[in-house]
Amino acid sequence: MTFAVSIFDLFSFTVPGAVQLSLTVYALDRLGVLHVTALSTAPGLLLVAGAVVASYLLGHLFHPLAAQLDRLRPRRDAEDARQEFVARVPQARDRAYVQADPALLVAAAELHDKDAAGEVIRMRAQSVMLRNIAFAFTLATVVALVQTSTGPHRVVAAVAAALSVLGAAGALGSGRKVWHMSRLKTLEICYWVPDIDQTFAAEAPAAG
Repeated sequence: MTFAVSIFDLFSFTVPGAVQLSLTVYALDRLGVLHVTALSTAPGLLLVAGAVVASYLLGHLFHPLAAQLDRLRPRRDAEDARQEFVARVPQARDRAYVQADPALLVAAAELHDKDAAGEVIRMRAQSVMLRNIAFAFTLATVVALVQTSTGPHRVVAAVAAALSVLGAAGALGSGRKVWHMSRLKTLEICYWVPDIDQTFAAEAPAAG
């Protein structure tokens, strides 16, 4: 049996999950539920494998919650990408594919050139990863704020809370930019797909 982890899984779930795992272990250690020093006695390979699996599962678990951050700072919609693209490439203004659904365009790009479309998939995965990491920073802010009132190192905790807020805002903003860039990249790739305009023009509803 072959087990494969896609680029989307790696960026979107495993990397943010590793941040969330570290935060969870730290919180459990501070609460006395788990002692980090005890983990050092476990076999190294088993510890690494367990950390990877736990990171992947935590990434999936917190993904729906992280998605709620888009309500606080919504991503730029597809129309923004279209307008920017046609401003740069005026000859594409009247082409049918430009108005098509972005998800269908990604599929068309994959059928035309998997390597080129792979760049779009990577960018979209990076965007989701950054958003999920922003959520992890949000949780870290909560933990740090709690520690400012209960922990022995209140100044350090306050600084950590401030840095976590900046990290969350920065990661969320960067994720929005990468998502927008992935839409622009999709339009650029599809510009060179043969007969793509005929495909979407045929699917467009006839004017009544």
